[in-house]
Amino acid sequence: MERRVAFFPPDHSPPKKHSGGKPRRGGVNRVDEIRREIAKEIAPGASDGGESALADASGAAGVDRHFVDEAIDLAWLAAGKTQPNPLVGAVVVKNGEVLGAGYHPRYGEDHAETVALERAGDAARGSTLYVTLEPCAHHGNTPPCVGQIIASGVSRVVVPTLDPDTRVNGRGIRTLRERGIRADVGAGAERALLLNLPYFKSKLGLGPAVTLKMAVTLDGKIASMPGRRDDITGEGSRRIAQRLRAIHEGVLVGIETVITDEPRLDCRLLDGVKAPSPVVIDPDLRFPAAHPWLADRRVFVVTVPHAPEDKAAVLADSGARVVRCDAKDRRIDPAAVVEALRRDGVTSLLVEGGARVFSSFVTNGAWDAMFVFVSPVLFGPEGVDLADRALERAGLAAVFAGASRAGDDAVLCYINRKTRDALVSRLC
Repeated sequence: MERRVAFFPPDHSPPKKHSGGKPRRGGVNRVDEIRREIAKEIAPGASDGGESALADASGAAGVDRHFVDEAIDLAWLAAGKTQPNPLVGAVVVKNGEVLGAGYHPRYGEDHAETVALERAGDAARGSTLYVTLEPCAHHGNTPPCVGQIIASGVSRVVVPTLDPDTRVNGRGIRTLRERGIRADVGAGAERALLLNLPYFKSKLGLGPAVTLKMAVTLDGKIASMPGRRDDITGEGSRRIAQRLRAIHEGVLVGIETVITDEPRLDCRLLDGVKAPSPVVIDPDLRFPAAHPWLADRRVFVVTVPHAPEDKAAVLADSGARVVRCDAKDRRIDPAAVVEALRRDGVTSLLVEGGARVFSSFVTNGAWDAMFVFVSPVLFGPEGVDLADRALERAGLAAVFAGASRAGDDAVLCYINRKTRDALVSRLC
């Protein structure tokens, strides 16, 4: 089928009037309105994700992936608002029609399954519930979702992965099956792993989650010439990038990016979302001691072991956390960076470049997920390359996880094969 793919849909306010029950925060009665918003902002020219797209699905497996994708799109709407809970979306479907949909909007509020099932009301009986994570089977801030699912009369539940939380971890699926509800696991696993990568790695004790993000032109450039700041991608891509920032505790760039681009590295396009801690790779300690980040954010400046003590002292007095890591030929070891940040409580990291930093993490295999934003712009031979060394596909060990559109831009998503295999073996 042609994917409507909107990995990160735009912000959407639930309709004020709808059938199928009382309005609930974070939920929608149907996803049609969201699809229309996605078509305008994220995926112009693509399938509208409705009946025509569904008709093109390749068999039952294709239908399952289609509706899991719908649920994942909804889940992303709460990026940065649910921690320590994962992002979760859900849709209720019968005979190819979405009867109810919702997502977990904020920590402590209703779970996605609750919102979607209340939207569907009595029509949920005999339907299939697609949810982005195994339903919980324990009491927390809200009642167990499995109880609500059983009471709703749903006949089948489809999830891409189990929930590694020790209070769940297969219990939800077992409970549903014991009550005669068919429960299938695995559809759309790669996209679901990207949705909650920091959560999964943390719960499974697999170390910090590292995501790479880079914006490039169609000819693989990140700037039109050295030292120049260029707006390569559009606002849709910037919103996606900020959703990625929202689910990570730290966002890393090189000092050249700080000086040349003067990035804000915040989540200003998302309401009520806290910005991650900036992390700057800076061998010579050129980071400005009066940088505005230092006023209200925890800032890490990562440098080489023998960086000048006087410069380090000035930055420390200004409020920066100076971190010294092993380096070879003045290239700081990315694995050492990740470990040092972990010791300081940063367990998820978004790496935003530039070229040397991006290359370092890729070639050292110090990454779990990768999002490459590709603009149709061409900068030509004078442009700055995405990476400062050749990157071979075989060496990347990357598994393609999907593609989407953001305005005129394309978004290519990958997951590290080693990471994928480690998560799938435990969660699928």
